[in-house]
Amino acid sequence: MAKTTSALALAHALARRNPARRVLLIDLDSQRNATAIVLGTSDIPAERTVFSLFQGQPPRSELLFPTTLANLFFIPASLHLVEIEPQLSGALDGFFRLGDALQVLRREFSIILLDCPPSLSVVTINAMVAADYLLIPLQISKFSVDGIQTIRNAVDTVNRRYNATLKIAGGFLTLHDARTTLSQAMLPEIEKILPLFKTTIPRSVAVEEAHLLRQDIHDYAPHNKVAQAYAALAGELEVLIGDRV
Repeated sequence: MAKTTSALALAHALARRNPARRVLLIDLDSQRNATAIVLGTSDIPAERTVFSLFQGQPPRSELLFPTTLANLFFIPASLHLVEIEPQLSGALDGFFRLGDALQVLRREFSIILLDCPPSLSVVTINAMVAADYLLIPLQISKFSVDGIQTIRNAVDTVNRRYNATLKIAGGFLTLHDARTTLSQAMLPEIEKILPLFKTTIPRSVAVEEAHLLRQDIHDYAPHNKVAQAYAALAGELEVLIGDRV
């Protein structure tokens, strides 16, 4: 859930930092957690979800759902995303469907964030082919270190074959407690293989409370340490990619 929490919080933080900047968040995960939080339901007709973009259909206005912020929009996910793997297997443009569709949306939005599935599926590779930067939320564990190397290998392959401009923006620690022995032991190992943002995201029950109420953490608890951390992370991201309007 840290992945989806981060996508939601960063989208809201970036939209809030500049009201003139149009931001789009796209849910690419068939679990549809972001969709349920933003829209209050995950039961959206497939033709009104990102699934339609993988069918070669151009983006339509009915795919763009408004949010509580006037400059932030959302495209929901569909359970039908699980069908993408067999559908696109062997297709000549199988890894380019999403990127082709986003070319139109890039002209309408300053920043587009993609909430990817947790596995390296065809959908995830489509996201890498379409993206400029990859942000990696991390939790301190041996499995996170193993996963980082898998992601780096995937990015190397995408760079060579499909998208030479994709860059790893960096990782950021979520649900983090710097006081633990595990954190102090693992952090140097992670920094050897992945650049890390300075901002870390702590634990807080306020995040789950906000999700239950279908509220953004910045609305629900603007002075909470998590809201402030995501705002700081958005600032770091702006410096990296440029303050786009």
